[in-house]
Amino acid sequence: MLHDPSRISYLRNLAVQGWKNRYVRVSLLFLVWVIFLDKSRLVSQESLSNDIARLEEEKQDYERLIGEVKREQEEISRNPEKYAREHYFMKRADEDIFIVKE
Repeated sequence: MLHDPSRISYLRNLAVQGWKNRYVRVSLLFLVWVIFLDKSRLVSQESLSNDIARLEEEKQDYERLIGEVKREQEEISRNPEKYAREHYFMKRADEDIFIVKE
């Protein structure tokens, strides 16, 4: 039934009649314009959507890092000597430091 000559000629006539209709032509032209030619075409919209998702992930990572830095800053302001001893292995002149690694 797919290769029925009367069906093929009917579809061909339907396509020709559709193309003669100005509304069909304008609609097809509009779709081609929106999909391929416009500055905000669908391809660029997909690319921009991917960029937004990537940037949102980066934003979450940076917010997490900001939280860690703020906690560390609070620790430094509460007890700067303890922080210097633990992170930079600073000591007084009359002290010996033993570092035990687990």
